[in-house]
Amino acid sequence: MKTRHRFCLLIVLLINHISTFAQRSAYWHEKPGTWLLNVGTGATRYAGDLAEAGNLAHLQLGAALGVAGTYRATQRLSWRAEAQLYYVYGWQKYTRNYYNNLSFNSLNPDVWAGIQFDFWPVNDPHRATIPYAMAGVGLTHITPKARYEGQNYSLPQFETEGVAYNRLPLIIRYGVGLPMLSTERLRFHLEGTYTHVLSDYFDDVSSIYIDRSNMTPLGAALTDRRAELGTTLNRPGEQRGNTGKNDGYFVLSGRLVVVIITPQQRNYRRMFGR
Repeated sequence: MKTRHRFCLLIVLLINHISTFAQRSAYWHEKPGTWLLNVGTGATRYAGDLAEAGNLAHLQLGAALGVAGTYRATQRLSWRAEAQLYYVYGWQKYTRNYYNNLSFNSLNPDVWAGIQFDFWPVNDPHRATIPYAMAGVGLTHITPKARYEGQNYSLPQFETEGVAYNRLPLIIRYGVGLPMLSTERLRFHLEGTYTHVLSDYFDDVSSIYIDRSNMTPLGAALTDRRAELGTTLNRPGEQRGNTGKNDGYFVLSGRLVVVIITPQQRNYRRMFGR
């Protein structure tokens, strides 16, 4: 008899525990008014004058690290802001313009803000995972450099095309995300974005070769890199880049998303002082 009572008590305690856990888990359901922290890292790929689309043999991948904050406004719409540090590089050695031998590398910060839109309402009980799209605008600070004779040189100071270009251009970012795993407060998302830079000097290459007679020897050497291949230098006016298209970069990242606070959890803490 005592054994039966103990067993019943154990069942009651177990049910109560499950019920309490389910109730507390419900506090973290993502509803309008929820705040989330988003941290991610991944790979970058530069798209510009020194790269070649479709060249899968030489992707020239860099890296990125970002931190974002998201506020859910409705069941499908969230506001999002992010800061990111990313590294990109490109080298004509791996393109059909290999004979010009231009290259660059750049470690840049960027910030952007915009919207995140879910394809279905997040409270849809028939969807195990809900992909989303995002879009926004921001700024990046560009620092194109080139490695020459074992050293990295900042290129903007040499005005390799005779232009003192803006190093703080606007950016437009858009992309998609897919939630992969989810627990009570933690999620893991996979995101892919493209950032369109409103500048054609992201890689320090845009238009034509200029007259180098008034440049320093170092500036002239960084402007036309053919000498390193032992070939004839370009004449002033010859094509150096493509003025018809601005530069940009792709980022594919894994994101750890943490639910910081929800309206229900906020009320719970207010009521019980936790």
